[in-house]
Amino acid sequence: MGGSPSQTTISNTGVPDWLRPQVEAATKAATNMYDSGAMSHVEGLSDAQQDAYKRKLALGQQGGMLDQLGVDSYQAAGAYRDAAQGKGLFGADALGEQITAMKDTIGDAQMAQLGQLQGNASMGGNLGGARSQAMNAAALSKTAGDMASQQLANRQKQALSGAAGVLGSGSTIADQFGAGIKATEGVGSAMQQQKQNEADAAYQGISRLFGLYGAPAVGSKTEQVSSGGK
Repeated sequence: MGGSPSQTTISNTGVPDWLRPQVEAATKAATNMYDSGAMSHVEGLSDAQQDAYKRKLALGQQGGMLDQLGVDSYQAAGAYRDAAQGKGLFGADALGEQITAMKDTIGDAQMAQLGQLQGNASMGGNLGGARSQAMNAAALSKTAGDMASQQLANRQKQALSGAAGVLGSGSTIADQFGAGIKATEGVGSAMQQQKQNEADAAYQGISRLFGLYGAPAVGSKTEQVSSGGK
């Protein structure tokens, strides 16, 4: 009567014996890093970053000039708001107000024009006629409207152009004040990142080493256990 067949069990018991000293050393180094807090280390601000932030704070606390730039820009933008909303120089009453403001200049021009119109009417034998008076009044009214319209258009154009200049220069000046700070901050950030990379280098090295330990080329330690059979 034959006995039961022999059975062999193969089990993986870890890394090969030749690699165990290196694994134990790496594990110890990783444990020491963890215990010392190196694995959770965050590099502090570099000296250049701290300098940049202090200068930013000082610039902000100065107010004054920067605040005035903001006020000037807001006031300048009022020209665009008025144009969009039909107010001020762009309002319905702007032409009438311009005519009133120019009454003396317009009056002088109309007097000169009236003399010319009356001279022309006299030469044509129409001086004093109702039709002549109506034509003169229309011509004088048109002169007033044209002069005021032209001046108002010039003022509107100047207002928008001036507003654009103030807004543009305000932005440029503010950028110039912050240019040095921005450059310093950029250098500081690069220095901080480099220090962080250096602090992380040991951890990254151990992490890569453990990755290699698990590579198929390293292999593993196995044991064969036979049981059964007679």
